[in-house]
Amino acid sequence: KSDVFPTFITFKKMVENRFSSKIKQLQVDGGGEFINKLFLAFLRDHGISHQISCPYTPQQNGVVERKHRHIVAMAFSTTVFLINRLPTPQLDNLSPYEKLLHRSPDYKFLKSFGCACFPHLVPYNKHKLSFKSLPCVFLGYDDYYKGYRCLDPFQVTSIRLGM
Repeated sequence: KSDVFPTFITFKKMVENRFSSKIKQLQVDGGGEFINKLFLAFLRDHGISHQISCPYTPQQNGVVERKHRHIVAMAFSTTVFLINRLPTPQLDNLSPYEKLLHRSPDYKFLKSFGCACFPHLVPYNKHKLSFKSLPCVFLGYDDYYKGYRCLDPFQVTSIRLGM
């Protein structure tokens, strides 16, 4: 929590340099790291309006809080997916997947949660000069499709793609 102020300054510089845009408003929870004299003076000096959400209402912080819940849910889902494919002594060193379906799980498509991935986007592109892939973060395995779920950190959206 003590590194919030220097991290915000670095983030502000990155936004200004990369996007040629100024931060106009900062919405935060009521944490003490956001409400100290130094931080408030910096915001005032740079013309950034400061809003604090009400206690126990994380939904007021919008997309960020919802994304945290989404990522935690995906981490949990990925953990369950992997546990069901790992051998366990309680099932005579078979996995729950093996015990239920009477065949070994396929391990060759497994990935580490949170690793960098570059989904192949050619089927989704509308123009031949569009990007062929994007740097994303691996979130897990899709429940309904035979594929992966990835997070595009720049668009704050998840992407479904085939294995």
